[in-house]
Order: sequence, then C-alpha cells, then structure tokens
Amino acid sequence: MPSVSAMCSYVLRRILAIIPMGLLVLTFTFFMLRYVPGGPYDGERELPQEARAEITSYYERDRPVLSQYAHYLGRILCGDLGPSYCQVGWSVRELMGNRVGVSLQLGFYALTLAMLIGCILGLFQAVNYGKFCDHWLASAEIFFICVPTFVLGPVLCYLFVHHLRWFNAFGWAGWENKVLPVVTLSLQYVAFLGRLTRQSMHDQSTQLYVRSARAKGLTEGQIFRRHIFPNGISPVVAYLGSTCAGVLSGTFVVENLFNIPGLGRLFIQAITNRDYSVISGILLVYVALIVVCNLVSDLVLVAIDPRIRLRVSK
Repeated sequence: MPSVSAMCSYVLRRILAIIPMGLLVLTFTFFMLRYVPGGPYDGERELPQEARAEITSYYERDRPVLSQYAHYLGRILCGDLGPSYCQVGWSVRELMGNRVGVSLQLGFYALTLAMLIGCILGLFQAVNYGKFCDHWLASAEIFFICVPTFVLGPVLCYLFVHHLRWFNAFGWAGWENKVLPVVTLSLQYVAFLGRLTRQSMHDQSTQLYVRSARAKGLTEGQIFRRHIFPNGISPVVAYLGSTCAGVLSGTFVVENLFNIPGLGRLFIQAITNRDYSVISGILLVYVALIVVCNLVSDLVLVAIDPRIRLRVSK
C-alpha cells in the first residue's frame, strides 16, 4: 500500500480538483434559476405590486444579480442554504433535514443490492460463458437495461401489489413498503453490473498470463483468486462512481412513483413551485454525494489495483 503521506496527497489533489467543478455547478444553477421564465411568486392571480416588491425585498432579489451571487456563495460557505421561497417560515436545511435520511437509505439499499446481485450474476455468467444459461441471462440483462424506471415501477406495482398482494406500494414505513422501490431502482444497475462483470472476467480469463499460470500447475481456484478476480473486478469498481450517480438521480423518479418522502420528491415539488432556494440546496447535496462516492470508488481502486498504487506512490 502507498504511504500515508502519499495517500493524503492523492486525496488532497482529488479534492482540489473537485472544488472548481462544484463552483461551476453552483454558478450555473444560480444564474439558470435567475434567468428562466417565471418565478416563485407567479400564479393564476397576479400579486399587487406593493406585495411583490415587499416579498422581493425580503428575499433580497431586488439587489443586482452579481451582489446576489456573492451573498449566495457566502451563505453556502457558512452552511446556510437560505429560506424557502414558497414555504414561509421554513429554511431549506429544515425542509431537507427529515428527507436526507430517507433518500440515503433508498440509494444505499439499491446500490448494495445492485453490487451484490450484479457481481454474483456476472461471475456465474463468466464461469458458464457461451452456454444456454449465459445467453438467457444476457438477454434478460439487455431487457432490464433498456426498460426505464418509470415503466418498470408501475409494472412491478401491478404484479406484486395489485395482483399478488405481496407488498405495499406507497410510503417508507416498513420493509413491505421498501422492497419494491429498492428493486425498481436497482434492477437496471443489476443488469449493467452483471454484464460488465461477465465481460471483464471473461476477458481476463483469456489473457496470456492466465495460460502461463495454468502451465505452472496452479489450480483454477488459485488462478481465479490471484489473477482473474483482482484484475477483472477493477472495471467494476471504477464504474461504481457512475453507478452511485445514477442511483442517486434515479431516486427522483422512484420517490415520486412510490410516494416516498425523500429529497427526490421534494425536488420535484420545488420545481413545480419554482422554489429556487430548495432546488439549489438539493442540487448542492446531490453533487456533494456524487463527489464523495467517486472519491471512495477511486480509493478502493487504489487498494486493489497495484498499477494505480504505483502511480499514487510516485
């Protein structure tokens, strides 16, 4: 393993590289929400000019845009996401506080299920590469990759809630409410990780160093543990960052399909109500989560891939 100083230097470089990206996302979100048509106070009934001016002054939207942007960045650095424009008396942090845990649970369960089932499925296919069961599973994986979540969710609800009556369809109270949302969110990534693991393991098993290991008299189990698995799992681990991003963004659809009180549902409500401060706050949290997931994925790669460890140690 690389030394502690080398690892700290590597993590610090990654964090410093992330800061400009985060600033770019914040800047783009701020100005996009300021210049899109409509606003949080536009409705079927027109507000009187005096009331609109008072509300605009209260939320400091009467100041120059650059001044608003500087004030917004200052608040973010202090951990203040500002007040909600549509839910009077509530701050963005208070609105998100009770929902972050729900979205994190949904994403964690779905990601764990996708990793376990996908990798096991891919290993089984790699061992049986080219056989009937491999072709059948590969066809099923392509199907689940192509079917979008907003189609798969209602179909699963019809089968397991309306027809079989095994689970509940809405809420997040007990395990019977969590099964269908987790399965709906994870199935696409189960299929993709299964295909990726299958192909990666098969490619490694055909390499010359594997043939050399067999010629030296190593057993198939030793070859798999020492050579095929460590090299074949690296592309899967590298893809986990993108998988985390997909799972987190997928919570927007799943939470609305199953009426789950998480950040995704709050985000859709904020877009409908044009609650700009809530939209900005949720986007900031999701960007931070995606950045952390990618950083963890890179650190795991450093731990399992000697080639990357060598580059980090330099």
